Amino acid sequence: MPNPYTHINLGYLESITDGSQELIKELITIFIEQIPEFKEGFEEGINKKDWVKIAAVAHKAKSSVMSMGMEELGNTDLKNLELIAKMLRIDEISDSSDNSEEIQQLKKNVDGYPEDRKAWLDANKNINAVETLINGFNCTCEAALVELQNVLNN
Repeated sequence: MPNPYTHINLGYLESITDGSQELIKELITIFIEQIPEFKEGFEEGINKKDWVKIAAVAHKAKSSVMSMGMEELGNTDLKNLELIAKMLRIDEISDSSDNSEEIQQLKKNVDGYPEDRKAWLDANKNINAVETLINGFNCTCEAALVELQNVLNN
C-alpha cells in the first residue's frame, strides 16, 4: 500500500509492532512529546554555541525521526548537523593540548564519513549551516506533527 503521508512513513512502526495500532499510537505520542525537548536543546545549543550539545541532540533526534519514517531528515540532515557540530567543536578546542583525547574521539566520528560528504561538511561547517539545518528540522517536524496528530485521531 502506498504511503498516504508526505513527511512520515509508519512502515517501520508497523513492522516492529506487528501492526498494533495501540502500540503505534503510543510510540507516536512518545515521539510528539520529545519534539519540544529537541527544539529546546537545539535553541540552547545555538544560543551558547555549545557544539557538543547540538551534536548530542542531533544524534538523539536522528533515531527518533527515523522511527517515524523521516529518512532524509535523519540520515542526511541530522547526521550532517551532528558532524558539523563535531567539526566546529574540533576547531574550537584544537588550540588546547588538554583536549587531545576529545579531539581524537571527535575526529574518529568524522573520519568514517565518505570523502565527498566530508568535503561538503568542511565547506559548510559554520553557524549559518547549523541554523539552516535546525530550521529545516523544526519545519519538517511541524509538518510531521500534523500528520501524526491525524494518525492519533483516527
